[in-house]
Amino acid sequence: MAAQALLHGFSYNPGVRGASNPVSSKGEFAGIESMMPHTLHFMLSKSGQYARHGLGASVAELETELVALETAKPNTSEKPQRVGGGGGGGRQRVKARQKSQSTKEPQHTPRLEWLKQEGIDLTNECILDADELCSRSASGLLKLQQTIWRINRSISRSSSVTEALGVIEEMKAAGIDSANEGTYLALITVCRRQQQGERALSIYEAMKQAGVKPGMLTYNTLISCCHQAKRLEDAFQIKAEMEAAGMRPDVVTYTALMALVVKTGPYRGRSSPAQRLGKALELYKEMLDRSIRPDAITFNTLMFAGAQAKLPGKVLEIYRMMIAAGVTANKFTFGILLESAGSGGRLKAALEVFNEMCAAGVAPQTSTYNFLIEACASAPHPNAEKAWALYEEMKTIDNVSPNGQTYNHLITASCKSGDHAGALRAHELMRNSGFSKAVTSSTFNKLIQSASKSEGLDSAFQVYKKMREAGYKPDVITFGTLVSACGQGKDLARALTVCEEMESLGIKRNQVVQHALIGAYGQAGQWQNAVDIFRMMQQSGEEQPTALSYGIIFDACFGKEGTNVFLDTSEPGKLDITPGIEAAIGLYEEAVATGFFKNVVEDDLSRCDVRNMNCSGTVVALLAWLLHAGQNPPTSDLIIVTGISKGEGDGKGRKGRYRKKHSVAEKVLQAVGLPCKQLNTVTMQALSVSLEAFNHWLSDLPEIEDDCYFNEDVTSTVGTLLNSSEHTEGATDNFR
Repeated sequence: MAAQALLHGFSYNPGVRGASNPVSSKGEFAGIESMMPHTLHFMLSKSGQYARHGLGASVAELETELVALETAKPNTSEKPQRVGGGGGGGRQRVKARQKSQSTKEPQHTPRLEWLKQEGIDLTNECILDADELCSRSASGLLKLQQTIWRINRSISRSSSVTEALGVIEEMKAAGIDSANEGTYLALITVCRRQQQGERALSIYEAMKQAGVKPGMLTYNTLISCCHQAKRLEDAFQIKAEMEAAGMRPDVVTYTALMALVVKTGPYRGRSSPAQRLGKALELYKEMLDRSIRPDAITFNTLMFAGAQAKLPGKVLEIYRMMIAAGVTANKFTFGILLESAGSGGRLKAALEVFNEMCAAGVAPQTSTYNFLIEACASAPHPNAEKAWALYEEMKTIDNVSPNGQTYNHLITASCKSGDHAGALRAHELMRNSGFSKAVTSSTFNKLIQSASKSEGLDSAFQVYKKMREAGYKPDVITFGTLVSACGQGKDLARALTVCEEMESLGIKRNQVVQHALIGAYGQAGQWQNAVDIFRMMQQSGEEQPTALSYGIIFDACFGKEGTNVFLDTSEPGKLDITPGIEAAIGLYEEAVATGFFKNVVEDDLSRCDVRNMNCSGTVVALLAWLLHAGQNPPTSDLIIVTGISKGEGDGKGRKGRYRKKHSVAEKVLQAVGLPCKQLNTVTMQALSVSLEAFNHWLSDLPEIEDDCYFNEDVTSTVGTLLNSSEHTEGATDNFR
């Protein structure tokens, strides 16, 4: 084809990348940036800085105006596309995307006819080749350059790659075969605008094969195309080729690379968000080492990465770096900050950012208040009162009004705060305000849970009934919530009925439902059935038991009220080891044998570390540890590590703040009649049992027969547990 001849082997295969050779910076076309001033080099003056189109669609929410500028076509009737949302920072997505490859592209309409309107006579001025035209007059070369410039501009304005290639066909037919960097860059720009990054990279390979040397703008645009194609390695290769050509990467280059890393990461996106953030920060450091000054988009990209990694503290740290660098925050900056703080439950930080945003003159939007209300719901201590105050405030702000997301956050905040009436009010307002479509099964699940906690089991089933009457289909979370409510209400029969209804609808039990059913059996005092459900989980091969699973089954084995109440009601020195507790210890030792729990080292029974255990797991782990320590008494003091030391002392004799499991460990030792004392160090919180006290405790245990397992007296009980061959056979092996 003529176009292929013109482009010297231009390839249409988006998956083929030829060998790349570094190109020299010499011979770069002078004035290339002015060759296509409207389409290829957009800059928007904003707060004394330049806004750029280098990031592409990766963090489109951060660049709505910039992408709109890029798609705008001056002096044409085409309208710019507006993508993303205002101040979203990740919640909203680009609405306009590339159509399927199978979609037929628009038919080509001749574009060079447009040149006649600017006084270009294709038959008289362009029919000569470049050598002949240049040899006749100096003005001839200028006319040829002007013609190519106009053709390149026409290519860049094409609405599709097919149309752009059609212009090249006409260019060849007119006798012009002097494609320059601007021609390739125009084609690359069309590919980028049409979300065809792979094809742009193929054009780049053809460009190198033709010996045309790219400029800085071309390199940066190609990195943006790598962004679209999710070609991380190719983007870094292009950066390396840029540097080999003697060009120095700028802020556009590094910011585009950061955005690509944040979105893609190595191994086709299989790296974690935290790893992507780390790589982006490495690029930021390299950028600073080269004395390249970051701008607002650079910091917004880094903060977006921190938000994706769910590290609100890191997002705030990057914001402080931004202010320290003298870079002015914009609405996208505050949007990311508020979203990160809101989803992370940083209510105080979110309110401080909001005040700073208002002081900076950035007008709040609906999403702004939604993030604040979400922070009220996600805070460690949910604050429904503040959430409703923000709701009333947002109704007084111009161009700000509640939407479906607002009401869902209000429902969540009210439910978590124990304000069931407020949750029902938010639900009613949502429906009356025309946001019925925002009501989902998840909304009803929250209302069911709120009703069960605030008003009891009957109220929860009333909400469930309304859900079914409204035509919403219950999901596995719905049934898990109901079964859990039945367990709390000590109504096992109803819980089993719910499970039967669930199975009749073809919904398979997940781990949440299994946990709820184990808890319901435990509350009913049927620990044997609870163990059966747990065994089914182990044998299913789908969702293996977690630490939470073990905590729930341990509680079920300890009786109706679980381990905490069991310890609270046990008299000091009189711990009754029931069959259920024995079953819990057996399950724990099975987990130890598989390596799931590693609280005790086989060669050192003087130390038990329960820092990674939950409260019920702490109880069972300590009882099992005492069992083995009794069989093989240690030769030094016993140490129980319960947590990391926090605020243990400030030189004024103040005690540290102990975690709950620390108190649980104390109760266990008190229940078995074993004296202990606090042992605080710089790094951990612990309990200590002297070797003398432990040996004295062991010596007081009476001799009992092997078949006597339980006794109301703790010494007989523990003695049975420690000396029974049936219970201790192979126990040491389980700790290997």
